[in-house]
Amino acid sequence: MNKYNGLLSAVSSQYHILRGKQETELDWKTRLVYSICGLMAYAALWDESEEPISIVHLKRRIRSMLDSYKSMYPELSGSLPSSSEELEDEITNQFLNVGVVYHSPYRIAPSMKREEPFGGILFQRGIALDDISCVSGIGFYSKREEETSSDRIKAMFGLEPENLQRLWHTILSAASWKSNSAFEHNTEYLRLKQPFSDRYWMPEPDKTGVVSILRTGMRGAQLYYLYRYTNTTLEVSQLPQWRVESHNYRALACACLSAYGTLPPIEYFEDGTLVHIRMNYLLPPRELEFLKYYSWPEICSTSRWQYNFRRKLSADVFTAIKNVLSDEGYKFKGVVI
Repeated sequence: MNKYNGLLSAVSSQYHILRGKQETELDWKTRLVYSICGLMAYAALWDESEEPISIVHLKRRIRSMLDSYKSMYPELSGSLPSSSEELEDEITNQFLNVGVVYHSPYRIAPSMKREEPFGGILFQRGIALDDISCVSGIGFYSKREEETSSDRIKAMFGLEPENLQRLWHTILSAASWKSNSAFEHNTEYLRLKQPFSDRYWMPEPDKTGVVSILRTGMRGAQLYYLYRYTNTTLEVSQLPQWRVESHNYRALACACLSAYGTLPPIEYFEDGTLVHIRMNYLLPPRELEFLKYYSWPEICSTSRWQYNFRRKLSADVFTAIKNVLSDEGYKFKGVVI
């Protein structure tokens, strides 16, 4: 940590990226470099240039930072992505998905400033570089003992405003049931019980009379329906496309499992100033991106798919995010590792 005049130690102190009690120095350094790449990508939005700032420019900055730090700290080569492309996409997509940048063809720009306090944390977006005081993952925040409703955080990051139980009730209330016997090929049914580690969908329906979800059609153009069996008759009610497109069906899947008491809790392990989490069922896209933005991958060197399920974040931010997601109906379970 003392190389280059204590560069990483200075970053750790400036942005409050503190080492966990059981965390190795290698893992700590990896987190710092990950956050530095995010900070420098954010800084690139203010680069002075005759041409507009583009996605390509942002990704080049991330690539340059990653290559530089891997050269400066060769001991991190095995814990950082071997190719910068995955990290470029990961950081860029997070900026886009949580509204850190505005995107138009061939141009991106920082979003308007917005700050919302909740749970002792001031969640921030669109702030000036010099105003960044704390970083968790690549997300910016400050500490502020001021309370407001979690609804304002949900609105800021586009999270589902309804609790899972209410959401499922709303979906059922709007159902228009019709008998149907035409679903045969390319039809999958939501898995309602564990294990969920293999697939969330199964080839056979649940015929016990519960209301669940099916999807049918070619992948990428699937239609989603509520379904139930009345005696031996299949009844369905089509779900609105806006509810299910771009993986947003996971909000309804989580609501369905929550209603039946089978949605697995998010497990977490506290390690001083750091909290490790493991998702046993993937969150809906907006909630997932919110969590990812304020966290680090448990392991940075693996594929992007594995980035989603295991994360670690600042203990202060974890408490606030846990309360936001708990208000939505997600359960948390502390574990010992």
